[in-house]
Amino acid sequence: MRRIALPLLLVLEVAVLAPLSGVRSTHFLSTFGAYANDLSIQAAPILLLAFGMTIVLISGGIDLSVASMTALVACVLSKFEPGPQFWVTAIPLGLVLGAGLGLANGLLVAACDVPPIIATLGTLFLYRGLCEAVLKGAKYNPFFDVPGYSRLGELPGALILVGVVLIVGGAWFRGSRWRREILMIGGNRVAARYAAIPVGRRLVEVYTLSGVLAFLAAVCFTAHDGSASQASYMGLELQVIVAVVLGGTAVTGGRGTIIGSVLGVLLVAVLVEGLQAGGSSFWIQDRLPFKFGNLRFVLLGALLVFGVWLNTRRSGERPV
Repeated sequence: MRRIALPLLLVLEVAVLAPLSGVRSTHFLSTFGAYANDLSIQAAPILLLAFGMTIVLISGGIDLSVASMTALVACVLSKFEPGPQFWVTAIPLGLVLGAGLGLANGLLVAACDVPPIIATLGTLFLYRGLCEAVLKGAKYNPFFDVPGYSRLGELPGALILVGVVLIVGGAWFRGSRWRREILMIGGNRVAARYAAIPVGRRLVEVYTLSGVLAFLAAVCFTAHDGSASQASYMGLELQVIVAVVLGGTAVTGGRGTIIGSVLGVLLVAVLVEGLQAGGSSFWIQDRLPFKFGNLRFVLLGALLVFGVWLNTRRSGERPV
């Protein structure tokens, strides 16, 4: 059912929402090319976060702090002086910071035995508060002054970065013993322990990987936007979770694919892009009794429920 439903839903979204983003029947190729370019740039960092979220959900956990981790890394990067030295000072520190934030989540879940939803909800607020402490309410935009940095926010650079992560990392993950262990942990943690799988270590590795991918997403975002603030990427975690669940990853763990998550990200990206374009259209706003952009969270919530329903139907489970 999913193989038919999700592609049809994607086609329907494009047909309905693409015209709001400027796609016209006249000069179709040029307008659709510009639309696809904007969509790809918007989807690139979400794809990186979705890769990590897929593995986290497969392990039976969840990471509600991905947006806050991304924002905190972006805020720290923005405090560095621009110039060629940015590549050898800010970037390595940002990578270490992203891995450290993910490691903290993993230790809370694995070593302290805190439920993942509680652990990452707590760090969601903690990391967002640290953004405020780092920037002190200011907004910094040094990124456009770093030589070559903006290319990572443009179509070729962003796609190369995402392609390397998804293709190389996804291919390794698909055939690795590590993946099979993560699947077993998510499916039955007790059985995984009896199978001599180091459950705690694997969970720490999973959440650390999520932090590293949050760093890469922060690089993509700041390379494109050129700035960072305490309020950056609010609500992004909802988009990532919806995309991954729509792609077939079970919220209960033990099942999921990277390819499915890529399709889910495209569904969410088309939705968000279309609603943002519709919200900026005065012609549409003057004819509606509500703000068009506010539909984003309503529809994302509906997609999340729809994705969970599809997963339940696929696995033959029934709600208890």
